[in-house]
Amino acid sequence: MTTPMPPQLAQPGQPYVLSFNAYSFEGGALVDPLSVTLDITYGGYVQLVPDVAGGGPFTYQGADPTMAGPNVLWRTGVGQYSFQWAVPGTMMPGVYTANWTWQYGPNNDTYLAAENFPVAQITPTFPQPPGQVGFWTGSISYQPAWASEPFVIPLGETDSNGVAWLLENVTGWDGPPTVGQVVQRSADHGGWPSAQYYGPRLLTVTILATAPDQATRDLAKQQLVQAIPVSDLATFVWNEPVPKQIYVRQNGSANITMSTPSLIDVEFTIPLVAPDPRKYSTIPLTETATLPPPVINPLTLPLTLPIGFPGSAPPVASAITCTNSGTFETRPIITVTGPITNPSIVNAATGQAITWTGLNMGTSDQLVVSTDARQGFLNSIFCPADVTSAWWVMYPGDTQVYLTGDTFEGGATISVVWSSAYC
Repeated sequence: MTTPMPPQLAQPGQPYVLSFNAYSFEGGALVDPLSVTLDITYGGYVQLVPDVAGGGPFTYQGADPTMAGPNVLWRTGVGQYSFQWAVPGTMMPGVYTANWTWQYGPNNDTYLAAENFPVAQITPTFPQPPGQVGFWTGSISYQPAWASEPFVIPLGETDSNGVAWLLENVTGWDGPPTVGQVVQRSADHGGWPSAQYYGPRLLTVTILATAPDQATRDLAKQQLVQAIPVSDLATFVWNEPVPKQIYVRQNGSANITMSTPSLIDVEFTIPLVAPDPRKYSTIPLTETATLPPPVINPLTLPLTLPIGFPGSAPPVASAITCTNSGTFETRPIITVTGPITNPSIVNAATGQAITWTGLNMGTSDQLVVSTDARQGFLNSIFCPADVTSAWWVMYPGDTQVYLTGDTFEGGATISVVWSSAYC
């Protein structure tokens, strides 16, 4: 028996040709059997499961190549037979079996030759639910250090492998849990409210993947597991009317579960934890300002030194306005480029300042400050701020930020990068 190896992929709605060669056991030569019958089955061999091809089983009844056609078994030469199956367009994808039953020899011995062949599925599409105008869309993406490209799961879309990813449900998106308590008053009714904060956000995401075939479905399983790190952070984007994203990893107290309702479908239940409970805008914003050179205006003061002067207001030209369009405070990344001495990053709305006393930055020096981690790095080397620094945040609305310090040249710059935050 011969069929192309590996067998070609049968396409629903298109004809598919199966071939069979009969050889004698003694000499290995092609011989004509006394009879040839073909059964096409799914999930088992003939007599164990029913035929799936309409009109089957199919028996050779003397047809030659001139009589070839759909659902006709014909002889092409000595011991050589072919069959053209008109694969229905609604055929379930998977692995099917061609069961060739033939009789040969003086005792009319019966033999069974079986060979598997795959049937594909037309690229799946999402059925439109009644009363809805669209689907939840978004993505899960993760860029490991060792990979040249990130792993991306496009939710609400069909990827390049023909896998359709449907975001079915998200729990925990509404609000994060809180951490804190109320301390009972001593010998009195009620309690004292101690400090309370938002804790890590816990989410459960349910995703359905529909693949063209079983092998691609299994590949989709591997893709999703790779996109959910266990000790790093991935980006989960949910395209609400205002798209938002959070940074997540697999929850250490639970595992990803998978159910396979069919040979081409897999449903994932994914437990996630977001250490940072904020939901961020997917579009980061940037503002930059350059300190102008100082104005030299020598004056003769009719005063006796030493004398103290009040601190000056920040020059308007060097202040920048940052707008947090969200509903919760956000914490920017700030970059300061020299030359400047004793840099101080000030939140004009609160008067709080992050300072580095004694730091002398040259023209090529760069100080990168994370107001979330409360750390600064000068030319990629850790550079702690003064212990008296006030690590400020940007509340919803406008926040003016400016850079001050001791410089005699001007040209120092401050750049603020932030995303609006929601909770």
